[in-house]
Amino acid sequence: MSQINQLDNFDQLSVMRAVHWLSRTGVRSSLSFERIKQWVNQFQTPEEKTLAWLILRNLIFRTTEQLKSSMRQAMKQATLHFLEQAGIKDTVTWTDALENKAGLSFLCGPPALPGFGLPTQPGKSGDLMARLVNRQYGIDKHYPSDVRVLQADERFIIVDDGTYTGVQLGNFLRGWEMDFSHGRVAIAVGMAHKDACDTLMQAFPNVPLFKGELLTADACFDEISKRWITSGQWTYQRSPLEVYADVHNRHKPFKHGNGVNGYGNIGALVAFEHGVPDDSIQLLWDESKTWIPLIDR
Repeated sequence: MSQINQLDNFDQLSVMRAVHWLSRTGVRSSLSFERIKQWVNQFQTPEEKTLAWLILRNLIFRTTEQLKSSMRQAMKQATLHFLEQAGIKDTVTWTDALENKAGLSFLCGPPALPGFGLPTQPGKSGDLMARLVNRQYGIDKHYPSDVRVLQADERFIIVDDGTYTGVQLGNFLRGWEMDFSHGRVAIAVGMAHKDACDTLMQAFPNVPLFKGELLTADACFDEISKRWITSGQWTYQRSPLEVYADVHNRHKPFKHGNGVNGYGNIGALVAFEHGVPDDSIQLLWDESKTWIPLIDR
């Protein structure tokens, strides 16, 4: 991904130019500078404006093409895992294997089960990823609720754009009437937070998780805001977290509750072209009577 060197001291004009460059050159092409300015204008004081531009500068934004690349890495890892499991890793390419040329039949689907708070709604991230994988690799797409037993030659890959706490995926796996002991199920996501990886590995050791990108706490809001202070980018007396809390409090109540740091208190600074995960800080994706999100979920 394109990167810009980290600024030693905060220069709002330079950061504005950097954010504008990211939109103009295609790195964040779908995030228009007009929408960015609309979002920034909701921040009032100089310290709030500084906060807004620093958040935008550190936002991890992935276009659909970038997400496809991450999903390709995850799908490759998942397929190679199953080929190694079958002892044929060195006899066939992973793309050929997905075309049923290795004696294995691959299925994919979103982490969704009706009746468990995980509806199969078109447009949900998992459904979007299942369609993407189906189109790109020709893998049959099925909703897990329609698949209760996998035959000896069948492998099911659960796909989604990302997982950050692992809670939703864990709830899905607990609700799916599937025997995981045979090792025929895997998860492939574009991005995964380390917390989710650890949680799912402990709870479901027979369902490996493969990801295109790993997100750690160092890339989330709390830790990044500390680095703004130590690097000299943040020069105000109050911390970025305190200023963020002021803005958040001023615009409550939000449509989806008032979780300042998003679901699971992850505080991710992540957005995709198709939407923002609710594990990201709330001001990026939620709305209220007085607040317009940067990107609609």
